[in-house]
Amino acid sequence: MPEPTTRRGKDTKARIVELAAALMYERGVNATSIDDILAASGTGKSQTYHYSSGKEELVSEVLRHQLGLVLDQQSLFPLDTWQGIAAGFQAMADMQQNQRGYRGCPLGSIAGEVLHQSDFLRGRTADAFSRWESFLADGLRTMQTTGLLRGDADPDALAGATIAVLQGGTCSPPRSATYAPCAMPSPWH
Repeated sequence: MPEPTTRRGKDTKARIVELAAALMYERGVNATSIDDILAASGTGKSQTYHYSSGKEELVSEVLRHQLGLVLDQQSLFPLDTWQGIAAGFQAMADMQQNQRGYRGCPLGSIAGEVLHQSDFLRGRTADAFSRWESFLADGLRTMQTTGLLRGDADPDALAGATIAVLQGGTCSPPRSATYAPCAMPSPWH
């Protein structure tokens, strides 16, 4: 999407992307049409296509937006201590239960739907998850430097495995009435 040069243009683009993200997260990418986004954002087709060449490019912006939500939430916790990591993960689990109604990760739920739609979206999805993993790996590298993580540990591999586990916990369907996705085991509390 081209970057607007005026404040009004930036606000319009942000509103379109934010509302598209909310609709796609709630309904799914394929069940959300450009017309749905236009109606929600109060913009016309010409405005929307001024900022985006089509739905695929808009989905790319939605992935970026959703990654921003995840990183903003995680940046509230120091990811360079075990306590900070535990608190960040617990906040994610609590958010799943209390605010998202177990609808899944804001990034992973959309990424999972578009991953096989095109090479372009596959690349954008890979980039988003790579940035998220790097964010966590940076904290793990600091932990290595301070002696909280073994020197022979691989922060990048640990971050990748951690994100995979988190995605499994948020994407798994409920199997019983007592199912609690992402519930942290008691030693983390």
